[in-house]
Amino acid sequence: MTERVLILALGATRKRAVVEDAAEVVAGGGSVTVLISSAADWRRERFAPGVRVVDLAALEGRRFALRAERAVLFRAPGRAFRVIGRGPLSGWAKRAGRAYERRIAERVHRRLFQPVYHRMRRSDLPQRLADQVVAEVAADLLVVSDPASIPLAARIVRQAPVAPRVGYGLPYLATGA
Repeated sequence: MTERVLILALGATRKRAVVEDAAEVVAGGGSVTVLISSAADWRRERFAPGVRVVDLAALEGRRFALRAERAVLFRAPGRAFRVIGRGPLSGWAKRAGRAYERRIAERVHRRLFQPVYHRMRRSDLPQRLADQVVAEVAADLLVVSDPASIPLAARIVRQAPVAPRVGYGLPYLATGA
């Protein structure tokens, strides 16, 4: 098997099957890309060497607006608390810094920034990032590993000039089902 395989695992519900399918493709001499929604869901899983794992959350986090928001809400106040916390005020500054992040910065991020940001981006940013990855990979085989990946897979098949073979796992693709 020397094909290019794209495994969609946005829901992270079939982790073991995804890891095994990816290892099988690499062992067969193929190239494999696994598209996930968040690396936090996969922190306990170990992919075989040669498996390219693309994290949509990390790609989204590289956007300028998110980096700027992090700098204003978290990094700058954190530095200020560290400067103030030198010397006799160190205990107070640590407690105040943690309280600021928990009570103010995280709430502003969750309740104000995220809704506005997603409304401005029309909430299609994850889909556009996924489309970029799909265009880069140009897969021969598309493995839809969980129900959360079905809408993206349907869009890939609709938009591709030459639709890749699609299956729920490598065993299904091997048997032609």
